[in-house]
Parts: sequence; structure tokens; C-alpha cells
Amino acid sequence: MATRTKTALTTTTWDSRAVSRLVEPGNWAECVLCEEIVKFRARERRTQVICNVYVDNQWDRVEHYHPDCYKAADEPYGSAAE
Repeated sequence: MATRTKTALTTTTWDSRAVSRLVEPGNWAECVLCEEIVKFRARERRTQVICNVYVDNQWDRVEHYHPDCYKAADEPYGSAAE
């Protein structure tokens, strides 16, 4: 006969976070700070900072930054992970 056990429910807290990624060909994203397009350039390996933003523990939006703009904004979602 099976015995019943109580399992603890875990709640996950979602925090906004930032990552640094290469700009992909065909990318069309606007930098939140300077409002210019984050552009792909074939001869340069440019990076961008992509932030998943959560509000009230629910995903709300994605924000894109140029790396310099993210630093100028005082890294609002923490240091960008590689």
C-alpha cells in the first residue's frame, strides 16, 4: 500500500537579469538608452546587452543596450553575464 507524503511547494522568484551576446545578422533592436539601432557589422564582432525584465514576478519585456550605454545607465539589471 502506498503511503502519502507531503511535498513542499516551492515558489520561484524571477529577477530581472542581463546577458552580453554577439549581435546576430538581421538583428533589429533599438537601444533603450540612446534609441539607436543595435547593428550587426560583418567585419566587427559587436556585442549587445540583452535584459529580461520581470515586474511583480512575471516576465514583462526585453530591453537591448549597446555595451557602453548599459554602463552609462549604471547597469540597471546588474552586471551582464557572458
